[in-house]
Amino acid sequence: MNQVILYGFIGAFALVFGAVCGAQFKIKEKIIGLFVAFGAGALIAALSFGLLEESNKLAGIYHTTWAFVLGGLIFVIGDLIIIKIGGRGHKRVYKAEETTGWAIVLGAVLDGIPESLALGVALLVGKGLGLLMMIAIFLSNFPEGISSAYDLLKAGQSKSKIFWTWVLVALSGFVCVILGYTIFGHIAQSVLGITEAIAAGALLAMLASTMMPEAYQESGLSVSMVTLVGFLVIFVLSKIHA
Repeated sequence: MNQVILYGFIGAFALVFGAVCGAQFKIKEKIIGLFVAFGAGALIAALSFGLLEESNKLAGIYHTTWAFVLGGLIFVIGDLIIIKIGGRGHKRVYKAEETTGWAIVLGAVLDGIPESLALGVALLVGKGLGLLMMIAIFLSNFPEGISSAYDLLKAGQSKSKIFWTWVLVALSGFVCVILGYTIFGHIAQSVLGITEAIAAGALLAMLASTMMPEAYQESGLSVSMVTLVGFLVIFVLSKIHA
């Protein structure tokens, strides 16, 4: 359990660390976009070589396939609701008419739930998958925190409000890691595999609709190679710990 708490803390509070950096230091938008692209590549590799491979072993290809699609659909529906209530309004890639504080928090929590649950389940499965997911989540959450703090400052939010917003989001992510580890420890292996696939689908949907469009808007074509590097880092790590 100590390892779960440590990994959960590192992964979740990377958001707070990134938000503090984004609020305190003037980081160029292009640099933020490159950070986001690297994190996106890392998460894609983690869900490909970690979550989906393990899901296939535990639940089989049929259950992995429908659960993966279901995870994506769940995220898309949730994201549509968040956009409607202004939860993405501070992001320039969205055209929401207004931005509301609690809606922003809900949007961030929606982004963080699949990856936090995935980390908890990955730690439960073992085999180095937990470390792989923790590294990928840190590499994606840190730039996400920087980017969101930057956008919220431009939207007129105070630094203290930004800080406490991301502390709240990080705490919710940390709790999800613990729940993912404890709740799913008492279920059948096939159900565990299905859960991994659902989390992977939700993660990929999140990357496609939030992180990757933002990275491209900020940094242009240069994000392509940076995303490849992020992917490659996690791929290599997955083979070292295989």
